[in-house]
Amino acid sequence: MGETQVASAQPFVLAFDSTHAAMAAQAAFKAAGAAIALIPTPREISAGCGMSLKFKAEGAAEAQAFVADTITGDAAKCATLYEATGYTKLS
Repeated sequence: MGETQVASAQPFVLAFDSTHAAMAAQAAFKAAGAAIALIPTPREISAGCGMSLKFKAEGAAEAQAFVADTITGDAAKCATLYEATGYTKLS
């Protein structure tokens, strides 16, 4: 999952409990070459931080694996993954 995205990719939102965790995850995603966007946390999501990351993956399993493989430490502990349509909580 890098810069190249295919048409069937689905959007996901990664919300955080802290700004520090959001910034650490953003740096990790960029270092991994992921195409991400820093967005305001949607109102439908309850999170301690007003910033979230939006990215695309081929499905929930790929999104969860990418997050698990990319972010570590406190950022990983503070992150919650959602589908971007309907904001269904995945982790």
